[in-house]
Amino acid sequence: METRNWLKIYREIERDFGFSRRKEIVARDMLSELLGSRFVTENELGDLIKKEVYVVGNSPSLESEVHLIPSDGFVIAADDAAVVLYKNGIVPDIVLTDLDGDIGAMLAMPERVIFGIHAHGDNLHLLHYVKKFRRRFGTTQIEPLWNVYNFGGFTDGDRCVFLAYHFGAKIHLIGFDFENPRIKTGKNVALKKKKLYWANRLINMLKDEGACIIQESLNL
Repeated sequence: METRNWLKIYREIERDFGFSRRKEIVARDMLSELLGSRFVTENELGDLIKKEVYVVGNSPSLESEVHLIPSDGFVIAADDAAVVLYKNGIVPDIVLTDLDGDIGAMLAMPERVIFGIHAHGDNLHLLHYVKKFRRRFGTTQIEPLWNVYNFGGFTDGDRCVFLAYHFGAKIHLIGFDFENPRIKTGKNVALKKKKLYWANRLINMLKDEGACIIQESLNL
């Protein structure tokens, strides 16, 4: 999806959730400063991402679906889905996170894992962790910068799908359940379900645009 088209969609998301554009800008600029010149470039990502990708979400059924990922599958995982995979013997290739997951577990993963760190208005207090990640790149939901990308996407899960689609990959969905989310302690259930509504809607937009997305998840 072209950036200009995504930005129109994100305006609608901003209105729906009441997000502050000012805070989004502050977060993006802070992430850019923290990344500096040490980040995985878009060209490097393009060389790395294979033509067939397993995108893994963190639904409650993920543990029972891990076997659907082939041993040689290229894996892009959403936040704590990466932790579940690692505990089950699978090292993800790329992890997209807004840093509200198990950061310690992510930092303990092998050095080859690349982390896409997302900045938004609600995670300003977590962005200092960026410097702890060895191989990393930055993402934003608004206008990109030279070292902060916008491949599209809203939640960690659908951002993984947008990333894979950006590089022309055939996408297999694992661990996606838009009706029965895994809720973290202290999180707002209604807000989570609203975000998953948007995630589902955005993934369907990509399908309409021509993305090859195969729903391997047992709950779809």
